Amino acid sequence: MLDRREGGAAAPETAHVRVHAGLKEALMNGDFLPGQRLVVRQIAEQFRTSAMPVREALRQLVSDEALFDHPNRGAIVPEASVERISDLVRVRCSVEGTAAEWATSTISPEEIDELADINERLHQCVDGHALADYLMLNRRFHFTLYRAARSPMLQQMIEKLWLRAGPLLNIVRTDAAYVFGLLHHDEMIAGLRRGDSQAVRRALVADLSEAADIILRAASSPASQPARARPAARRRDKAPAR
Repeated sequence: MLDRREGGAAAPETAHVRVHAGLKEALMNGDFLPGQRLVVRQIAEQFRTSAMPVREALRQLVSDEALFDHPNRGAIVPEASVERISDLVRVRCSVEGTAAEWATSTISPEEIDELADINERLHQCVDGHALADYLMLNRRFHFTLYRAARSPMLQQMIEKLWLRAGPLLNIVRTDAAYVFGLLHHDEMIAGLRRGDSQAVRRALVADLSEAADIILRAASSPASQPARARPAARRRDKAPAR
């Protein structure tokens, strides 16, 4: 049954928005794997709702090309392929690089300090081998930077790119794969403090490109990919606050 505490016809819409927000966050955080099937019943149980808002959320994510509507299996995360990964990273380097460059002239000192704090927590995740937490904080780092560009339209474009990129991050599960990203984060923060937009863009592009190279190598080696017997998503009883 749907939670009808908000009453009337608004309750189904509220449930749909809640499920859609939770699935978006899960995709961008890398909670899903390429090729993973999203089961309506399981997701409905996780979000404590009925099947209808789950199906609506999945249809919306299919429309955004974050999921693929398989004729026999239903909604699945698109498979990782060399062509898809290569095309995605080219577009990400262009769009996200622009956001990083723009942010250099509009970011506040407080936002730079926030980036430095997030990056320190990322270092702690690597030291503690908490790679699932790393993926969540890595997204927070990047979107804190992108929000500083002060362009809602550009951020919407980046969110759609991350819906496709998030699951690809999950096929690389080694500490070394993340350490490289931290070094580029340090370079971004230093460039932001200097006001050097080109240095910030170069560090961002290097971060995305090196991650893509590691993902491409992993995607071409089936033995290196993790087992797919994972939950559909981390349990979320409410929409994410971020």
